[in-house]
Amino acid sequence: MPLRIRLLPLLSAMMLAGCALPYGLHTEGRALDANTLAGQDTFSSARLCSASWPAADWWNSLGDSNLDALIRRALQDSPDLQVADARARQASASVMAAEAARMPTLDASVGITRNARVDDYNGQGKQYGTVRTMSANFNYTFDLWGGQRAAWEAAVGRTNASEVDRQASRLTLATNVARAYNDYGEAQAMYDLAQQDLKRTHTMLGLAYRRFTAGLDSKFQYQQTESLEAAAQATLTAARQDVTAAGIRLAVLLGQGPDAASALPRPQLIAPTVVSLPSTLPAELLGRRPDLI
Repeated sequence: MPLRIRLLPLLSAMMLAGCALPYGLHTEGRALDANTLAGQDTFSSARLCSASWPAADWWNSLGDSNLDALIRRALQDSPDLQVADARARQASASVMAAEAARMPTLDASVGITRNARVDDYNGQGKQYGTVRTMSANFNYTFDLWGGQRAAWEAAVGRTNASEVDRQASRLTLATNVARAYNDYGEAQAMYDLAQQDLKRTHTMLGLAYRRFTAGLDSKFQYQQTESLEAAAQATLTAARQDVTAAGIRLAVLLGQGPDAASALPRPQLIAPTVVSLPSTLPAELLGRRPDLI
């Protein structure tokens, strides 16, 4: 063997040894110490709060029985939620099927057959033959490559995903109904204000006309008052359209016709409240994000 070939392993080992560091490999970057990050002045005015997480039926805390009834009706009659429930049940059935495929099976059968004999050689007649059978079959497939477990885990994942979709659809629908209900009440309140404003400007126009005919005001001042009444009338028309549109949106969420909102009691405006969060935000907070589960 040539000398160069015999020295090749030795030279390779020497080259690799030259690349090694005697003190080992270490990262160059260093993580910042949280204690070195100053924030006392920024968070000194923050107040701790003992608020808890909202309940599943959070709308009950708003104190409006009409809203409670509307949300319950929407959750019960919504086609989207019915589809989501059906998908969740279908996914649960697939988990049971995947779990059954991993289990051993045992089949047993028992049978009795009785037939009249045709070959009556002794001339006795009325002779019968009876055959009794019994069988058992045990079957178990070893999951050597993990395919059955993977199928089961996939079915469980689909079930969890369908449940998340169902809960997300429920939360979205309840939120939209509460928002549409409040918008409907606000639209009616704005319509009342527009009516009051039109009545006020109509009174002002009458006074302006009397002052104009009495020579106390100019025609220009009277025309300004007329423009105010026209603007108030336009505002009232727009407010009436807003009431109709808000009522239709609420009726659609309830699965009803456009006239359903007009038959409802007048909504109570939801009083604004300060939204509070718990003082501590644990890692379980991620479990309340349907898009992260």
